[in-house]
Amino acid sequence: MPLDPDHIHNINGLSHYFDFVDSHNIVADSNLTLYRGQADAKWILEPKISRKPRYKDMLKAEAEILKEFTRLGRSMIPLDVLSNRWDLLAFAQHHGLKTRLLDWTTNPLIALWFAFIEPITVKTRTVWFIFLNENDIADNTQGSPFEQPRTLAYKPNHVTQRITAQNGWFVNHKFNTDRGRASRLEYVAGFKQKIYRIDISDKHGSDILEGLNKFGINHASVFPDLGGLTNYLNWRTK
Repeated sequence: MPLDPDHIHNINGLSHYFDFVDSHNIVADSNLTLYRGQADAKWILEPKISRKPRYKDMLKAEAEILKEFTRLGRSMIPLDVLSNRWDLLAFAQHHGLKTRLLDWTTNPLIALWFAFIEPITVKTRTVWFIFLNENDIADNTQGSPFEQPRTLAYKPNHVTQRITAQNGWFVNHKFNTDRGRASRLEYVAGFKQKIYRIDISDKHGSDILEGLNKFGINHASVFPDLGGLTNYLNWRTK
């Protein structure tokens, strides 16, 4: 079933977004709010490993990709990351590998930045909010991310500078045997009523990015490396 219409809100500009976040920072029975920005309101909450074109056997492809990432990248992956499946998956995700993880953040301004920074032609950008409690968070000291009984949020160790800079969290999507891919978050029974979608017209993009830059949210801060710095300078001098 689609998202409840009462969980979809329209925002007009940065100041309106501030007000909305301030008034909806937490809900009853929740002690954690996560945010995710997406450049198109039509995009669903599904991890990269499950998106089109889809693998015929997602579990097999997932295992093979991560195995090759570990084998070929061994000299570049810290030893403590190699020894922990949770950390390894987070490390791989933040270097662009297709995984069952979906990126979230505890910082609503970073989520808004991600919603607008990609230069594509769309009418509406989106920030998703999810309100969670302790029962929704995986214990990443136990078991494997591939053997969790249900879809759960995951607080990663800061194994990359990007996770630190982006106040990064993940949602670890359980494999859906009926569909042959990772579960789509807005359809998961335990999460659906905790998710809200914030739609913002693309016409506000320039003002929002300029405003976020004044608060220190830009390529250089979100991606604290030379690539982030050069992207920031290119953006500033357009």
